[in-house]
Amino acid sequence: MEDIPAIAGPRRYTLTITNDPVLQDHRFLGQAVLPAVYALGYLARTVGREFPDAAVTFSEAIRFDKFLALPAAGAPDVAVFADIEPKPDGGIEAELLTRHVAAKSGMTRMKAHVRCRFGVAADGMDTLPPVPAWREAPAEIYHLPVDRLYAEMVPFGPAFQNVVSPVQLGPGGARAVVAGGSIDAGGRSPQLGSPFPLDAAFHAACAWSQRFHGIIAFPVAMEQRWIRNRTRFGKHYHADIRFREEAGGCLLFDLWLHDREGRLCECIQGLTMRDVSGGRLQPPGWVRCC
Repeated sequence: MEDIPAIAGPRRYTLTITNDPVLQDHRFLGQAVLPAVYALGYLARTVGREFPDAAVTFSEAIRFDKFLALPAAGAPDVAVFADIEPKPDGGIEAELLTRHVAAKSGMTRMKAHVRCRFGVAADGMDTLPPVPAWREAPAEIYHLPVDRLYAEMVPFGPAFQNVVSPVQLGPGGARAVVAGGSIDAGGRSPQLGSPFPLDAAFHAACAWSQRFHGIIAFPVAMEQRWIRNRTRFGKHYHADIRFREEAGGCLLFDLWLHDREGRLCECIQGLTMRDVSGGRLQPPGWVRCC
């Protein structure tokens, strides 16, 4: 990281989001939108290409500011921009943007969708906290069937239905087995691994928010993300989500992904989720615990 040159302000790169038909399976209020994990993959690839020594397996101050709407299947790919700025401490700030032209005035503005900071604390992975003990009594656990999760609570299409076991929902968190998806389903990121296990873990956290807080919560931020072993397409992983607190209308979690042999793959500290629909989306009545 010491060899990364200092530059004055961010440097802008033009990227192309491949309008893969499977992305039509990832929708918000009927509109196909780019998954947050895909956006991070695009930023990591750009940083990795321009700065090969950058430690993109660690990121922090991650913000999912606005959904990036995708056109219908068969439409052209989407032009986006990445602003990349190396910092004196060795970190690299990255931001994914799109350009919008106002219909009436013709004025152009840039809209920020995802931003994060790569690289500073990658060496801290040896001290990551272990998964807290699962202390819920059997009577406190609700076993949510996968078919009901995707039919009534997280209504995504087949490419993004990667929770593959009943979701265990208890007062302190959620557990599930998640899949790495199909290698033909896009989202490839050699720097970060398959995007699908983490995306599916978000679904389990969303189910928890519906059962225990009565809201359909989407990820809006992560304090820190460590990737120790990259997740792989076609593999299964154990997702452990632990609830920390509620503050200001947001739910805060920590999250771990382990492979079937028990090796840590990812650790997320400070996953922040909240209702971004303005109350337009509501959980099914049967899922509430009280």
